[in-house]
Amino acid sequence: MFDYLVIGSGPAGLSLAYGLKGSGASVAIVENYLWGGVCPNFGCDPTKLMMAAVETQSRVNRLRGGGIKGSVQVDWSELIARKKITTDPFAENALAGLKASGIETIYGTAVFTADGKVEVAGKSYTAGKYIIATGTSPRQMDIEGGTLLKSSDDFLLLESLPHDIVFLGTGPVTLELAQIAHAAGSHVTVLAKSELTILHFNQELAHDYLARLAADGIIFKEQVEIEKVEHTADGKLKLSNHAGFEIVTDYAVAGVGRVANVDKLNLEAVGVEADARGIKVNSLLQTKNPNIYAMGDVLAKPLAHLTTVSMFESNYLAHSLNTKNANSIEYPTIPSVIYGASKFAEVGQLSGDGISVKTMDMTNWFTYKRIADPFSKAKIATNEKGEIVGASMISTVADELVNLLMLLIQTKTDAAGFQKMVTAYPTVASDLTYLY
Repeated sequence: MFDYLVIGSGPAGLSLAYGLKGSGASVAIVENYLWGGVCPNFGCDPTKLMMAAVETQSRVNRLRGGGIKGSVQVDWSELIARKKITTDPFAENALAGLKASGIETIYGTAVFTADGKVEVAGKSYTAGKYIIATGTSPRQMDIEGGTLLKSSDDFLLLESLPHDIVFLGTGPVTLELAQIAHAAGSHVTVLAKSELTILHFNQELAHDYLARLAADGIIFKEQVEIEKVEHTADGKLKLSNHAGFEIVTDYAVAGVGRVANVDKLNLEAVGVEADARGIKVNSLLQTKNPNIYAMGDVLAKPLAHLTTVSMFESNYLAHSLNTKNANSIEYPTIPSVIYGASKFAEVGQLSGDGISVKTMDMTNWFTYKRIADPFSKAKIATNEKGEIVGASMISTVADELVNLLMLLIQTKTDAAGFQKMVTAYPTVASDLTYLY
């Protein structure tokens, strides 16, 4: 019998287990794949580590003729080797850390039973409270030959880079992996099922961002819904549909979203509601079963599925479960970023009553000219009080700018308030005064 049993050892699950254990509770954690979850093993950490090489290559090449001679190539084998140094030890280290802290580690798939317990590998476990943090998995395409398509996880395990790669979908993960593959020398094609767009981002700037990637050499084709995948006689892959579209490639990645890992939990047995989007919870992150909570990407929620959001929920639950006096969770302003040689970032709201939006081409501002940024653009939304409430932006340093704007939004700092601050120059911070 444990006080708490956490199902899933991703960053949020790990953080919650440590937080609950620190209060003196008895804690167990269950994992059925890699300790540490998606982000450090197959997600944000390895992708962003590899992207650093892409960013360096782009910046050096942009400055050729401006004081830099020669060019820089991305070597796939060295890139993968560097990634492995970071990712390969993580699962083992995460497990060792849990054990050293006195947290019970249980390996296997958790299944709820009708008596309110959890069964793992034929053994039954009981806890006062259960917290589900099982995350998501890449969505598989239910088409003929769909099993021949690879996932983002598979891509990050490639020992050698295929000459030609096709990506399906235009989500953030796809666009990041496509840039890495292209920078390392692959011929890359991205197929969009409908019109070229990026969901959950401003559509004007989404169009600009995709145009930037196309200008760099990535090929985009829209209104292409693949219905069949098959091997060719020479071992390649042919993707096709009934409209007559065909494309032959060495490797194809289905980046068509992710699904919540709920199908094996047997949630019906304990009265927990879930649908195709994930588990349903109230404002306390509590399911219909008062003894079962859920957090992270496994939740059915309108918020972006980001590790930072999952960690925020973990910290909230650690506090509320420890104090047993919970207030409803209140989410802060959350930025989202698509990384690459150029970055696309967004935060806050860009529409609504009393909101004004202005668009600025910042390419020729000194901050961006100094670093030879080829394209810098932002849309800034302000309310009737003159406070920034939302922004969408593209530049090589958009990840830095979006965090500064998040702070201004969160603190409700207006133009007069910012004028009382002095920033270093030339930086994205020193340009903030012009964005109001």
